[in-house]
Amino acid sequence: MGKRKKIAFSNAHSSIEDVEEYYIDSEQSLNSFYDFSSSSTQISSKFVGYSKAEFDNELKARKETLDRMCSLEVLSAIEARLKIDYIVRGQNKLRDEFSKKIREIFDKKENRASLVDDILKAWKIEFPEHKTRLDHFGQALDYRNWLAHGRYWQAKRTPHIYRFDYFSIYSLASDILTNMELVEST
Repeated sequence: MGKRKKIAFSNAHSSIEDVEEYYIDSEQSLNSFYDFSSSSTQISSKFVGYSKAEFDNELKARKETLDRMCSLEVLSAIEARLKIDYIVRGQNKLRDEFSKKIREIFDKKENRASLVDDILKAWKIEFPEHKTRLDHFGQALDYRNWLAHGRYWQAKRTPHIYRFDYFSIYSLASDILTNMELVEST
């Protein structure tokens, strides 16, 4: 077998801290833009003719959109970190036992390994102490798939997706990054 070409990383993935900062800035901006209190000195002409209920409903809808967008971005960031860990362990001949097991998968599948069926499964087998958090991440990926594919169906087979929001996703991501030793690209 010839020498395999190494996978180059774009380094374009977000960090969860970047997403958190964006979320906070955006929520504050929404709150300022939709400030309809008597202390507000200026209000957008967009709102002329809006009832209080229409105004409140639109703000709520904008915040729900922000929540979904940032949830998707955090889940993408965690997926990127796990895939980078997998690729680095697979390409760089790290000597620890877990990296050797990952390299076996990498030798067969290269960058086509399934996040759930290959990468997460290997983590759960080798590190059972991470099984619960990775099972929660797997459920969060169902939420991600529902978001990414347009939210057009009632999730009867995956009703757990409705319990996720930005804060639960961020908390899960922080837990994964804090407690799992993910190898980073150099």
